[in-house]
Amino acid sequence: MVTPATMLDPTILEHLKRNRLLREGHFIYRSGRHSAALLDRDRLLADPAAASRMGYALAKRFFIDHIETVAAPSIWGAGLAQWVAYFLEPRAKVIYATPQTEGGFRIAEGLSDLVDGCRVLLVDNLIISGETLGRFDAAVEELGGEVIGIGTLWDGADEFIRGHGVVGLLNTLYPAYDGRECPICDATGEPPERVNY
Repeated sequence: MVTPATMLDPTILEHLKRNRLLREGHFIYRSGRHSAALLDRDRLLADPAAASRMGYALAKRFFIDHIETVAAPSIWGAGLAQWVAYFLEPRAKVIYATPQTEGGFRIAEGLSDLVDGCRVLLVDNLIISGETLGRFDAAVEELGGEVIGIGTLWDGADEFIRGHGVVGLLNTLYPAYDGRECPICDATGEPPERVNY
């Protein structure tokens, strides 16, 4: 369960809003989940000052977990993974995967030793349905990695993926709701804006 201790600093929230990286409203994601927040996944980590502070906030949550490798399933998560790994103590290594057209993931062969027998933290900038992280989790475990947890800026899926707890930094402020139980729908009566991811 996400706790207030994992929230982002208010100055970062203001930065995200001011630069339109975080919009408030009523949104429906491809997964069918609703939220009062929309994060611009393409530009979210383009500002190194903001990205580093978001990475620090996630790393702080995993400081005592002895993470050896931070792994990302996408290019969107790779930038955040770099910052998270940088702020862990001792600093962790970073790998990211290339999704394959036939399904699954490809982690470069020369990096398999950074997974096999290592304590691995999975990181992505956003989790929409949890399917990508679920498949990536399985791929990391097949390579011999021990997945310790999952970190993200916002989790639109479940609190657990394949039994691993998900830390979503913005979820205490902007929960994800099942469309049938969305309090925003009940409060406004207005249809949500569709998001293409």
